Amino acid sequence: MTNALLNRSLDVVPWDSRRRQIILLTQAFDEIRGNGNMIAPGISAFGELGMEREAEFLSKGIAKRYFFPHRTYYLPKCGPDGLKLALRMCGHAELDRMWEVVIYALSPVVDRFSPELFFDKELIWHEQQFGKKGQIATASLLVRDNALFSITHVSDVVQRISRYRQDKTQIEKQFKGWTYMLLNSVLAFAALKGLDSVYTPTSRLVLENTDPARAVKPELFQRIYDATVQEMFTVRRNSVWWEIRLDENQHRIVLPTAKSEPIPAQKTICLCHDVERHLGHLRSDPGFAESARCHSNASLSEMLQVEEEMGVKATYNVVGSILPEVRAGIEERGHGIGFHSFDHDTTDLSLGFRWLRRWIKMKHRDAHDQLPRCREIDYRIKGYRPPQSRLTSELTDENLCFHNFEWLACSVAALAIRQPVMKNRIVRIPILFDDYDLYRRKMNYQDWEAMAFQRIENADFVAFSLHDCYGPFWLPHYERFLDRVQKSGKLSTLDEVAGQVTLASALPLTNGRM
Repeated sequence: MTNALLNRSLDVVPWDSRRRQIILLTQAFDEIRGNGNMIAPGISAFGELGMEREAEFLSKGIAKRYFFPHRTYYLPKCGPDGLKLALRMCGHAELDRMWEVVIYALSPVVDRFSPELFFDKELIWHEQQFGKKGQIATASLLVRDNALFSITHVSDVVQRISRYRQDKTQIEKQFKGWTYMLLNSVLAFAALKGLDSVYTPTSRLVLENTDPARAVKPELFQRIYDATVQEMFTVRRNSVWWEIRLDENQHRIVLPTAKSEPIPAQKTICLCHDVERHLGHLRSDPGFAESARCHSNASLSEMLQVEEEMGVKATYNVVGSILPEVRAGIEERGHGIGFHSFDHDTTDLSLGFRWLRRWIKMKHRDAHDQLPRCREIDYRIKGYRPPQSRLTSELTDENLCFHNFEWLACSVAALAIRQPVMKNRIVRIPILFDDYDLYRRKMNYQDWEAMAFQRIENADFVAFSLHDCYGPFWLPHYERFLDRVQKSGKLSTLDEVAGQVTLASALPLTNGRM
């Protein structure tokens, strides 16, 4: 893509011509991303509406009390439950047409609050911060033909702030206009994509597709999904949707200023643990499985203790069936958590004869359905690392997104990449090596460590995994090993890496304003 294309200004072009130019520009971006590459790696693109743009909102009839300065990212990913709700509400949804809009408050407003507030897991329940403070609201989007469907409009920090009485008044005062700022960002996205119409759901449609276990007051959804959109735009009711035509509303949209910032280049190392106890060897090596059953808990405790003493943060990919037993000890030390399947069963029912698949399914009672059973244990964990790096037929991008997974960590060989990338709405993170050879090949520790550091030294990004069941092979050397790892690069969790890749994959705007 040429700089001339990237730098083309669209400010003074008539709407129809401008729309055609935007379509060409964004199709080029989509083609690049479809190949699994990031545009300008290390650069995060966004739209910004600072305090100096307040008067523009006021001139379009938005009350002063609703404006706050903010930054908007347009991300090629599914928002929380985005694909699931798109399928329910729209009938069908193409994964590569799903997007998420995320807005962050800017100074001076965001500086009035403790940064920790925006990373509280009970407050920011959907955890769409991607490592940045001030995340205020999100919308899940589906592009279909020349229309944009905005599926969900969510602000955890406002909608859940009643749990934090000390901050409630100020949060509600500063961000009461989150629906206005979010809808403006959604319409700006439609303009960027050169679309004709935006459809936002009526409160009736949202209520029909809301978990019945949630006690939701209809008045809340009526305010979010009905009142604001009718106040801001010229709309017409189209069944259970509000239709907003861009040619009738372009004068009501405040287009953000296109900006970007560098993501610092540095050698990144991700220490991971696959916590599976004896489950990975029940069939292949029952004797070792019994040994692992006896020592894995002690190994896990020692791993956590050494890492705590050294200030190391790792990612623990835990088999779901044992997660409730070990979770507290991992999380209270600040480590990341991913799933390592539900029960370490790698049966793939897409293989074998039909009668054999039927027998396996009956025998194992849907043991192949690892993703939904993981979600019965926890609904928010973002990452998945399959046992043995085996990509079974269940692990399609659609299934991962449907079950709200945002990253997949697997071997370099399985993913055929050496750097993390966003591809088809999932961040893929390659695992360069693990400790399996200590068990399988009876490799002595010194040779394994030499191999490990040769690989660490020769790569800009390194993620590797150590198993609790193999702890006796390497734990006697662990403190010295970690000391050397810390000196080799910056340690990050897989959640942190996925967040960085996600922001680096944001749709760029044109220079100046869109």
